[in-house]
Amino acid sequence: MIDPKIKKNLKKIEIFDCLNEDEFDLLASISKLKTYSSQNTIFYEKEKLDFIYFLINGEVKLYKIDRFNSEVFLNKLEKNSFIYTVSNMCGDSEYGAFYSVEALSDCEVLLIDVKKFKSLFLTKYEILMRILEESYKSILQLQYILNRDIVFDAMAKVAYMLSNDLDAFNKMKKHEIAYYLHIQPETLSRILKKLSRNEFIKSENGKIIICNLDKLKKIYE
Repeated sequence: MIDPKIKKNLKKIEIFDCLNEDEFDLLASISKLKTYSSQNTIFYEKEKLDFIYFLINGEVKLYKIDRFNSEVFLNKLEKNSFIYTVSNMCGDSEYGAFYSVEALSDCEVLLIDVKKFKSLFLTKYEILMRILEESYKSILQLQYILNRDIVFDAMAKVAYMLSNDLDAFNKMKKHEIAYYLHIQPETLSRILKKLSRNEFIKSENGKIIICNLDKLKKIYE
C-alpha cells in the first residue's frame, strides 16, 4: 500500500514534476521516510549508500575529516534539498559518500532506493534532463565552496556571504558564521567593523543591512 505522506513529499521535489500519478505511486513504493534527531549523523564520509537522500524538514551540515582528525565544514543545507548528490542517481561511485552529514536540528529525510530508481526511471528523458539540471546546481555550489576555502581571503568570504546570503547571515550567531567561513570570530568582528566604517553595511537591531552592494561585491569579484 502506498504511503500518502511519502507520495505527497515526492511531489514537492522539482525534478519529479514530470511524473504522472502511476509513476508517483511507483516511486513512492521504493521510498521511505526517516527521522533524525539533532546532532545525529545521517551518514559518514566514504560510506556506501543505497539510497538517494532528500531533506524534507530541518537543517544539516556537510563536512569532511582531514588527516589531523579535524572537522572541515563544507556546507549547510535546509529543507527541500538533496543531501546525497543527485548525480549519483546516474552513476555508481566506488568511493562512497564524499562527505559526512549531521543533523543540526530534528530532521525528516526521504530515502529513495537508488538501484530501483535507476532501473525504473533512468529511461525517462525528462527525468534525465532534470537530473542534469540539478547536477549543474551542485557544480555551482562546489565552485562557491572552492572559492570560499581556497581563493577568497577572510574579507572576501564575509563580503560574499553578505551579498549572496544575507538572510542566513542575520539568522546565525557570530561564532556559527565564523565556523561556516573558516575564520576566527575575532577576525569576523574586525571585518564587520571595517565594512561598517566604510559605509558598506550598517547594523540595526542586531541585523546587518547592506548600504552599498556594488562596493561590497567588488571585494570578491
